[in-house]
Amino acid sequence: MKIVFCTLHVRRSSQAVPLAAGCLAAALPVGLCTSTRLVDAYPEQSDREILDAILSATPDVIAFPVYVWNRQRIIRLARQLRQSSQSIYLIAGGPEATGDPAGLLSAAPWNALVHGEGEAALTSLLESLADGLPRQPLPGVTLMSEQGPLSAEKMSHSDLDEATSPWLSGVIEPSSSGVLWEVARGCAFSCDYCFEARGQQGVRTLPKQRLKAELELFIDRGVDQVWVLDSTFNYPPERGVELLELLLQVAPDLHYHLEAKADFIDRRTVSLLGKLNCSVQIGLQSVHQHVLRTIHRPIDLEILTEKIHLLEAEGIVYGFDLIYGLPEDSCSGFRESIDRVLKFSPNHIHIFPLAILPGTRLAQQRQKYGIEAQTDPPYELICSANWTTEALQTCRQLAAAIDLFYNTGRAVAFFPVILEALQSCPSDLFEDFFKWAMQQPEADCDSLMQTDDWSAEDAYRMLQGYLSHRLQSADKGHLVSIFLDLLCYHFNYAETLLGEELVPMSEASLAQENAWESPWQRSNKFRLVPFAYEILDLLEMEGMHLEEMTTLFRPVGSVALFMRRQNQVFCESLGEEMLQLLKRSDGSLSPREIFAGSVSQATGEELVQFAVSEGLLHPAGHVPPDAIIMN
Repeated sequence: MKIVFCTLHVRRSSQAVPLAAGCLAAALPVGLCTSTRLVDAYPEQSDREILDAILSATPDVIAFPVYVWNRQRIIRLARQLRQSSQSIYLIAGGPEATGDPAGLLSAAPWNALVHGEGEAALTSLLESLADGLPRQPLPGVTLMSEQGPLSAEKMSHSDLDEATSPWLSGVIEPSSSGVLWEVARGCAFSCDYCFEARGQQGVRTLPKQRLKAELELFIDRGVDQVWVLDSTFNYPPERGVELLELLLQVAPDLHYHLEAKADFIDRRTVSLLGKLNCSVQIGLQSVHQHVLRTIHRPIDLEILTEKIHLLEAEGIVYGFDLIYGLPEDSCSGFRESIDRVLKFSPNHIHIFPLAILPGTRLAQQRQKYGIEAQTDPPYELICSANWTTEALQTCRQLAAAIDLFYNTGRAVAFFPVILEALQSCPSDLFEDFFKWAMQQPEADCDSLMQTDDWSAEDAYRMLQGYLSHRLQSADKGHLVSIFLDLLCYHFNYAETLLGEELVPMSEASLAQENAWESPWQRSNKFRLVPFAYEILDLLEMEGMHLEEMTTLFRPVGSVALFMRRQNQVFCESLGEEMLQLLKRSDGSLSPREIFAGSVSQATGEELVQFAVSEGLLHPAGHVPPDAIIMN
């Protein structure tokens, strides 16, 4: 029996890992199948490309993990597969097969659906297939028959102590760009809008020895970052502490993305987080107590403030999740949530529309809250007793503005300065930014809403234009230059931090070169950035009002070098000679030719010696040109 597991990802990214398919494939007993193949598919591929990749393995069985984001496309693919062959056995699993089995069965010619955790149920189904078609219902499986769907009782949870790791078994190969790492299953909470906890109350953790071995494998394969799959890693707090201690013991240098619930953050957890290279996402959803109580996700906002201050004291990077469209909330209430959370200066804010997911408690309460929602994915709220379509559209635009301005635009570090200078609250500023952006020739409402299509550079240019306009309109044109300098600094700082490390050249390599007569080539791992002011002067005046800055400093001009060493960014203002050396070192000219008598050989050699030792210059032909030189 040949089996293909096809995963249709949201997009190409470091998080496009076929983890669910890998877990299922790793769980199959030896000898059950002659071959197993994992196929990764992406939205930009044509149906023909995806089908060819699947069918090239001549499979007997094809299994799809089905999620909100890929349901419609997979239904279409399943119909085409059935047209091409009546004998291929088609299986659907994942959240959509569990939450909406009837809808999924009616939409495509599936032979079977696998519900919940699929390892044991799928194995049972495939074993029945190996012996001939299943003739009776199987736990955790819905079978299609001539009489219609046949279902048995739910499959009990698999024993995670016995579960085979898709990483350690070699079913999935770790990528250096990042991995998804499962550390637990289930959820201890039961939020009305979420499907995570349905039928899985409580949390089950994977064995510590397995986790340790997986971390060691990630290190061995050069993995840079790890997305920890646990919706509340810090509940209970002692479990979170145990996990963090393991990370520090085995793999302290990796970057970890963690999800936490704020009320369970404690000093011990924060102390450990502060020793790691990590970011923490806090699922807040709203700042209003009555809203949170309605969806069974209460949190005391005074406690929230206390916990966030603990994170800030340790310098931990964190962000918030917010949802608009929640029962008992409103557009004005959502704007207040935006304004309140931005007082904390989080690193990022992720905003989601309310989705009425099949199988959730909220889906069962449609009548109570007057809910009208999309019947097909992504199941977004259309309107309700508290939300008009117009109000939802306003919030949708605010969410896009925040993503472009605050997240993609790297605005966190200078955002308080913006608000102070413009005497604006965050939600009003974002609304004004969106209206202004829609009037620009390079953007319209549709393109602005597709925030994933915008690069950081695109967002930065948009912010330059908007802030210049807004300051001029507020009769504060004298602040434009200093404002843009601060914007420029923080943008380039963030991009450098996210870029490649500049590694110093070894002394042995340096000694072999004739520094003065040899052509050098600048590294592509640093940035040269011009500023109107002397940027180091401005940075030393942290906390100073912009008006006060303009009285103390004059726009004398400077060019700064940005580079990263390990996890630290260095910014240095350059003298004219060093700037000339770095700009003109393109692999064709020696320092003697670059300076042409304007600098003595002794001084020039000293400059070259420093630049080469820092890794700014390399022997010609050793690295790709050019460093990023902004105009």
